[in-house]
Amino acid sequence: MIDERIAQRRRAVREQRRQHRLRRTVTLVVLAVLAIAFVVVERSDLVALEEVVVVGTERLAVDAVIEAADLPLGTSTLRLGLGDAEARVEALPLVREATARRLDPLTVEIEVVERVPAVNVTGNREQVMVDRDGVVVEPGRLEGLPEIVVSRTPPPPGEQVAALPALANAHRAWRGLSGPLRTEVVRYLADGPDELDLELASGVLVHFGRADRVDEKVRALGAVLEDLDGTEVASIDVRAPSTPVITPP
Repeated sequence: MIDERIAQRRRAVREQRRQHRLRRTVTLVVLAVLAIAFVVVERSDLVALEEVVVVGTERLAVDAVIEAADLPLGTSTLRLGLGDAEARVEALPLVREATARRLDPLTVEIEVVERVPAVNVTGNREQVMVDRDGVVVEPGRLEGLPEIVVSRTPPPPGEQVAALPALANAHRAWRGLSGPLRTEVVRYLADGPDELDLELASGVLVHFGRADRVDEKVRALGAVLEDLDGTEVASIDVRAPSTPVITPP
């Protein structure tokens, strides 16, 4: 009886091993077939890239996006590096974000979110536009935007305002101003990283200095303007916000 049970157990073990080998063989064969099929399809015209579609552009040329993406037509869409293409498009100064995806086996769509110019910058007869994030977007200017005037040539498109400390300081001040007060400032005169004057629409010059303690300086300036109630002054100094100084005309 003992010998029979042992023999049955051995037969069961052999059967399990046979079933395991069979399943492994079938799995390997299926994987091999799938791999061969993938290679055949990947090298066929069935998945060859025929078109790159760009959406979301307003100021940026579509051709510039396609060139930056560098997705050659005819390349298999199964092995396109869409993440790398997104990074190349996002390297364009005007692009804040790019998303690439396959619309179908033959088409890739690139959706672009452009940077929005927020401030004009002028220096050494050069003009550029900067967005809220401090990126130089493109050359030129847009009417209606506040202006930062610097004494040196502003950074080129694609660079950050940090490349020019005086510009970076003025940009921080612009971002820190409250909405109503920001609309009153028509020009930021930035002679250095610690030298910043704000020219108000009324013609009053505000000595603002370094863009630190911005909230305190904004409150001090707001209080002074409220107390003046239209009284003409030449300048207001809030570099020491606890003791603002008013200069008469």
